[in-house]
Amino acid sequence: MDFKLTPQQEERRKEFYKVCGELYAKKPECFVGGEGKLNDDESWEYHRYCAREFGKRGWLTFGWPAEYGGQGDMMDKVLFSEAVGYYGLPGVDEFGVAMLAPTLLAAASEEVKREFLPGIASGDVMWCELWSEPNAGSDLAALTTTAIKKGDEFIVNGQKTWNTAAHRADWAFGVYRSDPQAPKHKNLTFMLCDMKTPGITVKGFPYMNGLHIYNEVYLDDVHIPANQIVGKEGEGWAVVNVLAGFERSNMGLVYGLLSGVEQLVKYCNETKRNGKPLSQDPIIRNRIADLAIGLEAVRTLAMHIADMQSRHEMGLMDAAAVKVFSSELMEKMAQISTDLLGVHGQVKHSRFAKMGGTWEESYQSCFVPIISMGTNEIQRNIIAWYGLGLPRMK
Repeated sequence: MDFKLTPQQEERRKEFYKVCGELYAKKPECFVGGEGKLNDDESWEYHRYCAREFGKRGWLTFGWPAEYGGQGDMMDKVLFSEAVGYYGLPGVDEFGVAMLAPTLLAAASEEVKREFLPGIASGDVMWCELWSEPNAGSDLAALTTTAIKKGDEFIVNGQKTWNTAAHRADWAFGVYRSDPQAPKHKNLTFMLCDMKTPGITVKGFPYMNGLHIYNEVYLDDVHIPANQIVGKEGEGWAVVNVLAGFERSNMGLVYGLLSGVEQLVKYCNETKRNGKPLSQDPIIRNRIADLAIGLEAVRTLAMHIADMQSRHEMGLMDAAAVKVFSSELMEKMAQISTDLLGVHGQVKHSRFAKMGGTWEESYQSCFVPIISMGTNEIQRNIIAWYGLGLPRMK
């Protein structure tokens, strides 16, 4: 593909950066970036404010068909993601915009599309994911939460876990066992559910550092209308694979690394050790260069994924590849940065904290993308089996 931007794309890119810079100037002091938007009411309201600002400009629907309010193309989406990631802004609901919307466009009925896409496009409705269970994580098809059909609705009972944003979200998409007698992978149904539905109980479990990101969700006789199915009853595994591809190719994760490298370069140019700037130390220069090369590689990979998505050609292997590469680059960046900062990399709420304590936070949570969205070990299996045609393990 041709990576050179057209004059029109250059102008769009400048516009994205301009608006994102203006929104960044309005961020509350308590907002720590990333999933920190979930931790307190002020940060969450800032997230919703940014979402509405993006929504009214039509920037949450890049690549959608025009009949559903779409505008622009996948390259617009890439450039927008770059600007949002550079400033570390919230406002793009990773569950609604990045994952559910393209899945609805690919697999939902016309009725479901017309009902649920507008709220995602405007930034007014926030989503969460009800997938994993205490005994069904990487092997999601082993889930036990049931959805038994009764008349024109399903009665759901069970427990979900590791549910990011469940304590904040308006709606959830989930997958449930709808036919306990059917074979594995043939017994699942993908459904949408209002989080205010009676019978839903959300219990949070904060990180050790106090951030509240994850939750457990208990479903006790929860009634979900049958017309809120995505795809067909009993064929939810196919929908799961469609959505997982969009989840693992999350460009927001990729472009969130851009400003991090710039910050590290600036720090190394301004900080002296033994009378010389860190940037003159050949070992440190080599480590920063290694990060910069990795960043360019993952940016190229993200553009390739966007190009494939625009042609509806993205496979499981492609999404798995960008997930593995970007998550491990994020881990490497957090470790190198904390090492460079020394004791300053261990503080967050202090006048001694460098770059707002960003790297202390990043170091503590950098293992999460390695595990979430399907562990990287699982992703390597997908690459081997579906991409390279290697035999499965006996």
